[in-house]
Amino acid sequence: MAARGHVQDPNDRRLRPIYDYLDNGNNKMAIQQADKLLKKHKDLHCAKVLKAIGLQRTAKQDEAFTLAQEVAVLEPTDDNSLQALTILYREMHRPELVTKLYEAAVRKVPTSEEYHSHLFMAYARVGEYKKMQQAGMALYKIVPKNPYYFWSVMSLVMQAISAQDEKLSQTMFLPLAERMVEKMVKEEKIEAEAEVQLYFMILERLGKYVEALEVVQGPLGEKLTSELQSRENKCMMLYRRLERWAECNALSCKLLLKNPDDWQFYLLYFDSLFHLIDQSWTPPQEGTHSAEGEVHASISQALSFMEDRIATEEAKESKHLRGPYLARLELIRRLRERSCPEAQQLGEPLELMFQFFVKFGDKPCCITDLKIFLDLLTPDQHVQFINRLMEAVPLGAPGEDGVAFPGDTRALQRHLCVTQLSRSLGQQHALNTQGKLGLIKELKAHYRHGLQFGKSCLKTELQFSDMYCLMAAHVYIDLWLETSEVWGSWMPNTSSTTP
Repeated sequence: MAARGHVQDPNDRRLRPIYDYLDNGNNKMAIQQADKLLKKHKDLHCAKVLKAIGLQRTAKQDEAFTLAQEVAVLEPTDDNSLQALTILYREMHRPELVTKLYEAAVRKVPTSEEYHSHLFMAYARVGEYKKMQQAGMALYKIVPKNPYYFWSVMSLVMQAISAQDEKLSQTMFLPLAERMVEKMVKEEKIEAEAEVQLYFMILERLGKYVEALEVVQGPLGEKLTSELQSRENKCMMLYRRLERWAECNALSCKLLLKNPDDWQFYLLYFDSLFHLIDQSWTPPQEGTHSAEGEVHASISQALSFMEDRIATEEAKESKHLRGPYLARLELIRRLRERSCPEAQQLGEPLELMFQFFVKFGDKPCCITDLKIFLDLLTPDQHVQFINRLMEAVPLGAPGEDGVAFPGDTRALQRHLCVTQLSRSLGQQHALNTQGKLGLIKELKAHYRHGLQFGKSCLKTELQFSDMYCLMAAHVYIDLWLETSEVWGSWMPNTSSTTP
């Protein structure tokens, strides 16, 4: 039990056997041992509580609660009883009783840092944010440590988040939290990154984006180190909120040079680029383009930037990143939406998507990557596209039933990707009844064949070929919607390793 490590009073030796029995799940012996101990030491409150825990775990909840309340009304202050009662109330799902327990302990021992902190945590478990705020400040007055002060600040933020009246949040809770943090800033008492994060959260919720940007870019921002590029990410978000597109564009460029696979930076780069184009933004005649450096404000610059990212990837011999290739497709889409002829300079979407499949088709994410760009294909390209992809799927020789199967899991994943893309393009829906039944038969055959690759999988694990079953089910549903008839009475068990 958790309480065992804190037993420090003279009764430690007497209580240890009961703890051992409870730890080992021998609740009946724990109850018997507690009874023996209570016969000799009637006032040993912790023994009563440990007995109550044993009763609770043997489904005697009423007896356990009655016994626990006999101790609780005495308002104990010894660690053993308090922690044992806390464990019992937690198992009873009565966290509100823990708050009363430590409220009494704090009244009796008002200078105890431990009891005050336990009281704060007890309030947190039941969502008593106002009392959390008061407990945090009371604790800070006893022991002036930064974490306790910011516990109180966070409690104010939680009151703001949970308040039904948004006006109350904006006019009382958040401004008070802001003033409390500003006091610590002025006194130069900010120590931890979490404190800066909380300050940023408060300013963000107040809509004070300029002030938040000053915090992130100032000395306090230097404490934002736990997450990779945490400072830059926050600046990016604020630039977007403030519609400072030049800074947003320049910073996204820099971040993409460091991490060319981060999709959110590509989206911000394109968003800021086209906002600048719409605003006819021009760089200043003197000095830098922006506080973050050079700005791309033309389509030609964007094309050149994307070509450089692609060229960098193509120069690699292995471990290509998906981001640059997908970003090229995204740029084509945005240029087409604006009827910009420059879209043609980036290439034909069908060919680019085929190249992407060749590089990444054996990854499960390939289907979701390409699916969002299928609208770049014209209807008369759909069949051609699927045929091109099938050419890149290594399948064995067709068997007696005319079905060719993949030879390993990578080939299987490629075939799955093509099959799913075919459905997304509507080709499966266009089949007649016999065509759909033939497709179902083929999907089942692929499922059975793919089970050989998952022989080492547990019954609870997904098989490599399970997706074939799901697709067959979808085709069955298509048939039912079209004919109102039930087709097929057997579907394979997807959790099994045998057909």
